[in-house]
Amino acid sequence: MNKKKITLQLIAQKANVSIATVSRVLNGNECVDERIKNKINEIIKSDGYNRKKKNKKIISVIIPDITNPFFANIIQGIEVTANLYGYHIVLSQYRENRDILNKYFKEIGNIGISGYIIIPSIGNTEYFKDIIKKSNAPIIFLDRKVDIENTNYVGSNNEEGAYNATKYLIDLGHKKIVYMAGAKNISSEKERFSGFIMALNENDIDFDIRKYYKTADFDFDESYKQMKEIIKSNLEYTAIFSACDIMCFGIKKAAEECGLSIPEDISLVGYDDIPFSSIIGLTTVSSQVYEMGKNAVLAILNIINGRVKENINITLQPNIVIRNSCRKL
Repeated sequence: MNKKKITLQLIAQKANVSIATVSRVLNGNECVDERIKNKINEIIKSDGYNRKKKNKKIISVIIPDITNPFFANIIQGIEVTANLYGYHIVLSQYRENRDILNKYFKEIGNIGISGYIIIPSIGNTEYFKDIIKKSNAPIIFLDRKVDIENTNYVGSNNEEGAYNATKYLIDLGHKKIVYMAGAKNISSEKERFSGFIMALNENDIDFDIRKYYKTADFDFDESYKQMKEIIKSNLEYTAIFSACDIMCFGIKKAAEECGLSIPEDISLVGYDDIPFSSIIGLTTVSSQVYEMGKNAVLAILNIINGRVKENINITLQPNIVIRNSCRKL
């Protein structure tokens, strides 16, 4: 007999409830109506669902790059909060590789994961639709959005953060500002550039994208190369807004090698406020990354415990951290 594999999604469809409700019944949560609980248990019994995959209070955290200090701060917020509520985390990096991510989901699904926190970067919406469909546990997309309806998201208002940082430079008298972009296909990058342009437009400042828009893919080496090219080109500019702090380090290194000083010759603003940024006195935007990680865990626990339905959208407000990498003209 051709026996179809029974998943939480199939049970949820038959019972006309959410996957989270099915998960709560399987884990003995009392916050489920008795009638619904009985209906789910009848389906489980008749379909032969294997209940051995019991929730082990594990949250899977999946990130693109474990070496990135920005992600390290998020992980700290996740781990501290998870431990506070008796949960542990399993950390994995997929290095922007879809095959690695796919293999991970196939293997990790068998150990009783309570929920997933994913920082996406692959610009393939259909792929994430497939992941959501197959998952037996709630998924929170963190920091970067996916263009899929009814998903759970926790992040920061990137547009507002970039707007405030650009406005800060404009208020200091800067009009010729280079924009150092990250990866173009990532939602946070698009939002930051949108905020940057919004601030320029509100102050009637023209932006020649052919000259003043540079792409460095959130990478130290690429930003270093781009800065060297900017210096060689004799481009007229007084400030640089970088879409992440890591690129600021590459910019600073290239500038200093060419005899330029920050902020005396170039004003520099970054984004993310990673720990090393305070060492070089970098003015930057804090995305509240620790709070992002904390809120992602709380969102998963609220879904599991039935306190909220899915389709969570939490957007934290960033703030500019003023140090000494900018000067008034």
